[in-house]
Amino acid sequence: MEQLKLQIERALDTAPRHYEHLLAPRQAGVRLLSVDVRETPSTQTIAIDVSQRALTYEPSGNIEPLLDTVIQATSLAIGPKQLVEYTFTVEGLPIDRFLPRAARLSRQAQSVAAGDVVLVSPGHGLYWDEFLSSWHLQRPRIRGIVEDLVNWDIARYLRDELLARNVNTQMARYPEADETAGPSSSARWQEGAKYFIQALGAPVDIWNFGVDDYARDINARPFYANWIDAAALISVHNNAGGQTGTETWYDDTNGLEGESARLAQIVNTHVVSAIRQRYNGTWVDRGLRVCNGCKGENRLATRPSVIVEIAYMDTTTPDNDALHDDAFKRIVAEAIADGIREWASAADDGRR
Repeated sequence: MEQLKLQIERALDTAPRHYEHLLAPRQAGVRLLSVDVRETPSTQTIAIDVSQRALTYEPSGNIEPLLDTVIQATSLAIGPKQLVEYTFTVEGLPIDRFLPRAARLSRQAQSVAAGDVVLVSPGHGLYWDEFLSSWHLQRPRIRGIVEDLVNWDIARYLRDELLARNVNTQMARYPEADETAGPSSSARWQEGAKYFIQALGAPVDIWNFGVDDYARDINARPFYANWIDAAALISVHNNAGGQTGTETWYDDTNGLEGESARLAQIVNTHVVSAIRQRYNGTWVDRGLRVCNGCKGENRLATRPSVIVEIAYMDTTTPDNDALHDDAFKRIVAEAIADGIREWASAADDGRR
């Protein structure tokens, strides 16, 4: 526990990515008040309490970059577990009480068999940085690849796999690999979801919620899923933090945590099994990750929602090497599609 606390303290000595213009959190008065870890052979619960200054560290009140920094700092201390549960509190109060909520547009899981949409969301993408007055990708280039673009590759394969299985599927970013230019003057498929959803004609409160385009891009994805009443939201990401393997996140405060947990478990199992059988027999299963509001892509979705963190961009072998390989991307996409079909079939059977 002391090692975990030390890692978090060190992380608070550096401003989060894309917020380098701010003071480091500890310089700005953010304090780690306590860390409590409880373990069983297969699960781990990490309770992290921070000072109230965390809520206003970023002037707009966007706390997610700070939480991501804390989570990434813990990754080196967390090995593969069936389930890791993060509980964040602010001076003892659950952090989800302080975060914006989504309007309740859906009260139960929709039916994939009845033709409802599965929304596939490739994480990140080009965005307009108001502080630097420039467009740039949200993640750094590592050994010749960028997560923003790798995510899109896998998500596009996933969309095609789902369509081939007669699942009504949409993407949250521009879905065609052409050179059509967007507002960034780069190819539209490289841009974040906010700009694509805006161009689709969604209401302004769907794509314009947040203090800057970085936050708006995150928020637009679950809000769009809610607006189209999607059956599920599947966010495709890759990880960082010096570890290896696959983990899948869900939220326990969005009102559909039971279905989200079931979807996360099925998808994670399919992805790890497929990689082990078809690509790398020793691929690490990091299990499920759950928290009380720390990731807006899940928290703001009023339907089953998961984030699949497929591999670690900053681990050369086997993770980054695999992400260079188109065969690996296709295997993962097929596995996620298989998981979605299994999840949907069981849900539809339960309605009969």
